[in-house]
Amino acid sequence: MEIERRLLAALTALILPSLALGAERFSPLVPPPAPALDEPVVTFTIPRYELTPLERETVAMCLVFEAASQGPRGMRGVMAVVRNRARGLPELFAPTVLREKQFSGLNRVTSGRESLAHAIARAQSDRMWDAALALVDEATVDSWADPTGGATHYTRSAERTPWTRTLAKTVTIGAHSFYR
Repeated sequence: MEIERRLLAALTALILPSLALGAERFSPLVPPPAPALDEPVVTFTIPRYELTPLERETVAMCLVFEAASQGPRGMRGVMAVVRNRARGLPELFAPTVLREKQFSGLNRVTSGRESLAHAIARAQSDRMWDAALALVDEATVDSWADPTGGATHYTRSAERTPWTRTLAKTVTIGAHSFYR
């Protein structure tokens, strides 16, 4: 609780200098006066979110079930869709893949017909498991390159589905067509 209070105070000092400096009026065009040398300067960093082992394995399971047959390049495309839907926030990767009817390879899990633990165990036996875990780790960094051009959806290229008519196709990777 104390950490949250200190973080809120620091953010207030950065966002609303008039409150932090006791000024009566704040003008965004005029910078606030520099603090005196004896005044403390508040600096902070927000730690990067780290996936839990279960979150990491859940996302890797999705990559295996959706695109292991397409190899690392195909799984990278699926990871891009997960990342784009999660707005690049690693803390949203697992909730994104576990949303019902979003990834057909996970329908048994999201509908409750199979436990998450059992599905992960099945995925771990696939030869692409280690590659999937590595892709999940790579996707958590800000500099990760999106091979799909911002795609948020994909389907098998041979499949013609009505919902793709309203989307722009960005790329085909292996047997998948990607859309945004």
